[in-house]
Amino acid sequence: MADTAAHDEAQIIEGAFEQRVHDIFKTFAEAIYTGEPERDAATRFRRGLISARRARAAALEVAKEEA
Repeated sequence: MADTAAHDEAQIIEGAFEQRVHDIFKTFAEAIYTGEPERDAATRFRRGLISARRARAAALEVAKEEA
């Protein structure tokens, strides 16, 4: 049962990560569309993506510890 719960939690975390990346990309695309310099938009996108990856990794680690 614990394996199933850990698997479900991992799927939820991965789904949340996918949604976050989707949101970050949307913001990036909108910034370029509205005329923000691409370099600035790319920097912000990169920071957001790195942060999202770190949060996903940390959350998955915690989920494993709790299983």
